[in-house]
Amino acid sequence: MNRLLFILSVLIGLSCIGLSNMLVSGKDIVVVSNQLKHNKFLKVHCRSKNDNLGVHYFFIGESYNFTFHDNLWGSTLFWCDLYQGPHFKHHQPILAYEYLRKEYDITSNKWVAKENGIYLSQDGKDAVFKYEWDGP
Repeated sequence: MNRLLFILSVLIGLSCIGLSNMLVSGKDIVVVSNQLKHNKFLKVHCRSKNDNLGVHYFFIGESYNFTFHDNLWGSTLFWCDLYQGPHFKHHQPILAYEYLRKEYDITSNKWVAKENGIYLSQDGKDAVFKYEWDGP
């Protein structure tokens, strides 16, 4: 009985440490920005395994963002579908956020939709080309 109580105490303690680390690390953020040309809308639909964030439309220069905490299991994952308007012929799914070991300490993923593709800037660093648009 004492051994079982000890094991439970250790597991609860480890869970509390993990929870406090998650809360101390703060929120993560994903931003999707429309820098398309020719008055094109950007349609964005983001979701995770547990959350559907809905469909949103943005004019040039506008952005969409959402914040969240990584889950305790280190499996946080969000993906988004981006579409170029007004006819939405061009589309691209992106892996908007994936939990990486916290030694990387990335808390901000800014996605920028441009005519020639989709770029990613992490924690304010220079944007890097990540995805091409599909379509005709």
